[in-house]
Amino acid sequence: MKRIAIFTIVFFYVTSYAQNYSKEVVNLWDQKKPPFNKENIEFKETVDSTGRRFSKISDPVLYIYRKDSQESKGPTILYYPGGGYAIVSIKDEGESRAKRFLEMGFNIVAILKYRLPDSCIVYEQEKVPLADAQKALSLLHQNAEKWGIDENKIAVMGGSAGGHLASSLANLKDSIVAPGVKPENLSHAVSILMYPVISFNLPYRHKGSYKRLLGQKSENQSFLDYYSMENQVSENTPPTFLVHARDDSSVSYQNSIIYRDSLKKYNVPFKYIELEKGGHGFGFNFEKTGGVDWTIELEDWLYKNTSLFENAHSTKENRKFE
Repeated sequence: MKRIAIFTIVFFYVTSYAQNYSKEVVNLWDQKKPPFNKENIEFKETVDSTGRRFSKISDPVLYIYRKDSQESKGPTILYYPGGGYAIVSIKDEGESRAKRFLEMGFNIVAILKYRLPDSCIVYEQEKVPLADAQKALSLLHQNAEKWGIDENKIAVMGGSAGGHLASSLANLKDSIVAPGVKPENLSHAVSILMYPVISFNLPYRHKGSYKRLLGQKSENQSFLDYYSMENQVSENTPPTFLVHARDDSSVSYQNSIIYRDSLKKYNVPFKYIELEKGGHGFGFNFEKTGGVDWTIELEDWLYKNTSLFENAHSTKENRKFE
């Protein structure tokens, strides 16, 4: 008997910029039954007093921001927030970040609130964030007609542990852990990594991420090697943009250096921006970076060196929202 997957979709229009874009909230898994969840979950999702640090996530969702003015299929960016695999740090459901990328020229900005490797909620915990990441990307492909997505113009971006997740998606294409996801639905044109966790091995590994993702397997060298993304780069890794600050005391900038070197080895096109200051998690806060707006270089690289904005004639001025 043919199975029909039913996706529960809730959408509403954002009032603050209603003339420019709309928003949908999409449950990642059909009938709200994510794989790897334990049968009886006694914990409810929590968020801290700032409204940005989520934990105990058992029902992941995808926030879809769509530009109202789009006339044809266009480029899309899928963003994975960071949080050291302990939390998902996502302020205002990613709206401020989405606005910047819509201004940059993307038709769609998708932001994933993914499940964490929390053994109280899931089993086979090391597979869970990647399963949600793979499912999110596959939904963009499957809904390309509906959402106005050019399937050949999808960028995947992540910061910190979200950078590890994005680089895992870029390199572990043969390891599909999300049920029902097909290899062709994991293709993407560009990888963008902000201060990413890359290595699970000494001397540059982030002290918390690898233990949280691998749990009891965190002393197993084969797992440490497998989830160290500098070991997984190949000629099939998509063109990559990296940005990191030298004064990052949480995730050493050497994570980006060793990943860059692996990209060089396999002749993967890349752009690496190394900032003198910014610490960890600077994002779009240019006060932390000493006034350096690194997104200008990102935008320039995307337009000139990737296929995302081929045949795009819009200028920075007319892309901006009023």
